[in-house]
Order: sequence, then structure tokens, then C-alpha cells
Amino acid sequence: MVSNQDINKHREAGCTGITQDKKYYEVGNSFIKRTLRRHEWIITTIPKLAPSACLPQRWKTDAAILAYLRDKTDIPLPRMQFTFEDDGAFYFSTELVPGVTMTHLTAEQKQVVTKELLEHVATLKSLRSDTPGVPGQTLLCAPNRVQSGFWKPHSCWRPKPDMEKGDYVFCHNDLGQHNVIVDPETLKINAIIDWEYGGFWPEWFEQPYWKRPGPGGPIGDEEDDTERCYEWLLAHCDEVEMQHLRSLRKSWKSRESWRGRGDACSEPPIETNLGQPLRVIEV
Repeated sequence: MVSNQDINKHREAGCTGITQDKKYYEVGNSFIKRTLRRHEWIITTIPKLAPSACLPQRWKTDAAILAYLRDKTDIPLPRMQFTFEDDGAFYFSTELVPGVTMTHLTAEQKQVVTKELLEHVATLKSLRSDTPGVPGQTLLCAPNRVQSGFWKPHSCWRPKPDMEKGDYVFCHNDLGQHNVIVDPETLKINAIIDWEYGGFWPEWFEQPYWKRPGPGGPIGDEEDDTERCYEWLLAHCDEVEMQHLRSLRKSWKSRESWRGRGDACSEPPIETNLGQPLRVIEV
């Protein structure tokens, strides 16, 4: 079996890294990531390891949150550049933020950074809503710790319209040291990145994973609240199963197959990521 390490040895020019579900690029002053096209998927013996179909929505969430927080707060953020879909892949680009992640600092340096980080966490908690959600988006993306056990890996969540009003705070939901970029000289935070699981959530969703290096989820003897997260999502949201993006070739083949059916409608419906059919209109 070919390992991820082997694949990274043969990545194309300009690509700085490949993971199970995405590729990374640095072009000029831009940091770009994109989903893998189907022919790039790393095939394993475990079907559930297919890349999550939620990635495009997660990055739309990230883009919406960057715009919202830039308008509402002074939290240091990367400047959003663009998102778009092309031939079965979804692209997300921000400015390239200089610095190192908090993970690479000494214990003493981390103490200095943590003081500033807690101020930004307090700013997030000051943002309140009586309903859960992401400003400018209709769907929530469950934190990575919720899906890490292969629980509904291709599902996003739509808050129920008839749910009772509550008290929700703005959360990052993956606020680990790996998502805090710091100037190694001044120890000032240059940017907090990767907001794809963020939005207005119950306050307890935001766990202080910045206190130690490692993933944005429980390790060792830390409290594991994933069951509580499952229960909240199922009780307060409707599940929306997302679809993987289709390449232009597959979309065109599907369209030609539909035309060959001889239906009264000459154009096929196109399935969007929300599962709502749209019609192709040629102009």
C-alpha cells in the first residue's frame, strides 16, 4: 500500500503538502487549499476513510466567519481571498500569514501567548445569539472531535426552525495550538486560523485545547464530551447529508444520459450540496 508519505514525495510543483482529504499550496502571498478530486482519493480498505463531503461547506463556513469577525472584532485573522469550485474540487484561499504555530514555542513563550489568546477567547464569548448558527450560512459543521470516530462524517447540520430560543456564544471549536500563528520574535499572535467548525454554539462546545499541543479533541484522561455533542446535534438540528463534488466529465456524462431518456424535460436536475435539485438553464 502506498503511504501518505510516499505520495508527498511525488507531489506536483507548488504543492506544499497532501493529506487524506486535501492539498495545500503556497503561491506568492497566498495560502491555498483544495479538496482532492475523486481520482486523487487515497484508496484504503476502510470505506469510511473517503474524504468528508462536508469540506466545501466547512470552508464556506470559514470564509463567512472571517468576514463576520473582521467586522465585529479585533481578533487577528488571515485576510480572506476567495473560494470557488472547479472540476470536482473546492478551493479556499487566504493571505499567507508569517510566523510559527504556537506548538513550536517553549513553555515560557506559550505562557506569554496564552495571555493574549485568552483575551481573544473572551471577545468570542462576548458575541451572543439566541439561536445557533453561522452568520451568512444555513448549516453548521460539527467539530472534528465529533466526527473523528466516523460518526456521520458526511453530514452537516441545520438548526431546527422551531427550536426554543437559547443563549449561544461564538466558538472556534478547534482552538488548538496548531491554529494559533505567532511572531516568534515579539510573541504577538499574527492570526488565529481554521474557523470551519465555528459559529454560535452552546458555550461548552469550546474546550480549552490550546493548553497543550495536540489535536482539537480529548486525549488521555481529558473529559470526552462527544456523546453530549451527539445528543445536542440530534435534538436541536436536522441532519443534512452532503454530496461529494462531481467532475465536469461525470456531470456531462450524467447530463447526456438524461437527455437520452427522452423525458419531456430536456435538461437533467443538478444535485447541489444541500440536496436541492436545480435546473440547468442554457442562455
